[in-house]
Amino acid sequence: MSASKSFGILALFACAVTTSHAAVIYNQVFTGGNTTLAGTTSTVGGGVWTGANLINLDGNTNNPTSGAVSLAFTPQSGFIYDLTATINVTAANSSWLGLAFNSNNTTYGWFSQNPAALRNAGWQIWPQSQNFSQTSDNILLRLDTTAAQWTTSQFQGGIQIGSTFTYAPAANPTIAFVSLVSEGLAVGSVSAFELTGVPEPSTSVLLGLGAACVLFGLRRRKLAHSF
Repeated sequence: MSASKSFGILALFACAVTTSHAAVIYNQVFTGGNTTLAGTTSTVGGGVWTGANLINLDGNTNNPTSGAVSLAFTPQSGFIYDLTATINVTAANSSWLGLAFNSNNTTYGWFSQNPAALRNAGWQIWPQSQNFSQTSDNILLRLDTTAAQWTTSQFQGGIQIGSTFTYAPAANPTIAFVSLVSEGLAVGSVSAFELTGVPEPSTSVLLGLGAACVLFGLRRRKLAHSF
């Protein structure tokens, strides 16, 4: 095989290696009955839900209760984390049902610096403290830890709402949980809960190019010894 063909194959290999894919950290399928979610194991990820009897296994709110029900999670630098859920509120009752990266397993474990989205008649996002009309029940919280100063942004129905928030130097949020949270009186349901993580693209590029260079060098050495 010619050196040019070898290089072409290695280039394709490098492209394959450098493509980053989202790894599912947690996923919850809400197909159970009216027993509480707390105390059960996530569908994917092996995490145990802990906290308040907020949501049932079928995804419906459980006799509207204040609190949080959470899975343990600590973000690492160098990733883009997406926390998603479908949250339908049929009666807000001057309250809310939401999704959050929590510092502790409580109703206000996100307040006021952690990424959160609270669903009432519309959406309220934190830490931006901004309100938006509801156009979709699908919400995504993105936590980007690829830079020294982390950022967070929120999306409903795949469209960003509000501004991207950049944390101050040395003031990245302390996160220990991903949570469903409620202030207590909101009635509704949750589905499609998932947490994914994608490694920093530059890390994958360096690994891919490094592997390609090593293989190309070995190929050239082999060709040199054959003459």
